Amino acid sequence: MKFWKYGRVALALIGSIFLGLSITCCGIYTSGYMYVTGAEYNQIAGYKIDHDFGYLTPITGSPFPANGNDPVQEMVLPGGRFLAVVNKGSSSVSMYTIGGSGVLYFQANYSTSGTNPVSIAMDASGRYMYIADQTAPANFVNGIDQNAGRGDLTVFQVDSNTGKLTLVTNENTFNTNGTQLPYFSVNYKPVQIVVAGGYVYVLDQAYNVVSGGAAANSGIPAACLTASNVQACRTPDVFLYQINESTGQLVLTQNQPLTTGSLPGSLSTMSIAAGGKYLYIADTGGPPTSNQTPPPSYILPFTIGSGGVLQTLVGGPVPNNATSVNPDAILASSNANFLYVANFGPASVNTQSSNIYGLTIDPSNGQLQPIPQGLYPTGAGPIWLVEESTNQYIYSANFYDNTVTGYVINSSTGQLSTMFKGTTFPTVGQPTFMAVSGRVY
Repeated sequence: MKFWKYGRVALALIGSIFLGLSITCCGIYTSGYMYVTGAEYNQIAGYKIDHDFGYLTPITGSPFPANGNDPVQEMVLPGGRFLAVVNKGSSSVSMYTIGGSGVLYFQANYSTSGTNPVSIAMDASGRYMYIADQTAPANFVNGIDQNAGRGDLTVFQVDSNTGKLTLVTNENTFNTNGTQLPYFSVNYKPVQIVVAGGYVYVLDQAYNVVSGGAAANSGIPAACLTASNVQACRTPDVFLYQINESTGQLVLTQNQPLTTGSLPGSLSTMSIAAGGKYLYIADTGGPPTSNQTPPPSYILPFTIGSGGVLQTLVGGPVPNNATSVNPDAILASSNANFLYVANFGPASVNTQSSNIYGLTIDPSNGQLQPIPQGLYPTGAGPIWLVEESTNQYIYSANFYDNTVTGYVINSSTGQLSTMFKGTTFPTVGQPTFMAVSGRVY
């Protein structure tokens, strides 16, 4: 009886050893899931991320319907149980449960307060979700729309057990009929929001008003073409709100929005580093010159000081790689030592200037320096960057190329190297964004 018992244990141990060897040698460990939105077919492509080699394999049932038009951004909620997808064309958020093997199960759609939502973030507690709408609802006072040309933030409280969203109304601002507004106003044409240290930062791109008037600028709100508003509509800034951690309410601080002096439309994206100590903004430099030569582009570095105030780092703007154009995404590594810039390249199907540019972050002062041999090619039009949960791999979503490019991260130097089993992975149509879940093994 004892021999049988111990023999069974031995066999189990042997089986475990072989299982471990098979996992190691064949790369079947899954370190997480990647979800790639695509507006071309209004879908979400799901992939398993291989732990040992970083390659991507489709999840069963992928692609999944976005249940909305023009999905442009998404977020895996803390805990990895739910996925929120922002649908710009439907002015909505689609909520999904992440099931076994990464399969998505649609829950419900929730409308945002304004229209054209483009960005999503959550507070540190994971209880409140903030969504930037590029167009706020009209708010007439004495016949004048106070929100003309402006954007807004829609706030939802998230049920951590079910993923259900509940609208948080603005306790500090009321309609003329005395009811609370269902949003929080920001400035002109918000393109991204991030949360750090109890504050929400909104990157307002502003409208690039050029000669020719409204007929030549049909996408620009008429209010931004009037004499009284044209200057405000042409001033890119970073708008600041403080978060009430108990209620999710947003409170205006005494600090004015940070104006960068950049051209309208040139600020494309931003990233938080070192746990909220630094903030970096990508500046494309503005529109091409008369001979269609792309202008120089930069990374604008800031420290986050007391009261959430942004202060320009010593040395000011840092030049992007001289051969690269249109920085469209930036990502600080999880160890806060490196910053990666995705350069979209020219506005065409051209990989000549499509790449990832790597820089080191000085932990003592946040200053940036190029990584030696730190320029890495991608497919055409990299539009977003993510680092997966084990911090071994970085990926770019390549809009024009219908691919994802993956690299292995050297945690000591920040240099990137190609993956052993392939670096390029096809997507379903043109990708617009990526999000990754935490580790699942």
